[in-house]
Amino acid sequence: MASGTPLLSDKGREAVKNPQSSLTARCRSVLVQIDGKRSLNEVRNSLRGLEGLEDAIKKLIDEGYVRLSQDCRDIIKDAAIKILGAKSPTINRKIDELHTKYGDGCWTHLDELDKAARLFYGSVIADNLKQEFARILKEHGK
Repeated sequence: MASGTPLLSDKGREAVKNPQSSLTARCRSVLVQIDGKRSLNEVRNSLRGLEGLEDAIKKLIDEGYVRLSQDCRDIIKDAAIKILGAKSPTINRKIDELHTKYGDGCWTHLDELDKAARLFYGSVIADNLKQEFARILKEHGK
């Protein structure tokens, strides 16, 4: 299952403006949800229950209508959503705050993120988040 922040390509923007007969209604439903800010998991949640959703996402990516940002921040935010579900907006706002404050150097300030996680979610969940974030950062050389 793909993850990251979906972004419309030029082809995707054109398909939103001028619907193409080669795209199903399901694919068009996914396209109009993509704003470059919400993660793919958030788009999935907004379209929860739509039959064939994963196939539509795959088609849009494979055919170049959508590309996925693999920015480390987006991947970390997706991981928070997977771990926390509906409780993730609080920690994701903190991630955005740290990124705004420190830029790409924000990953050296994970102690601030850990403090927020412990405050809002408790030590067990905070430890899970910290381990997952560390794994992702190691994979991306941060």
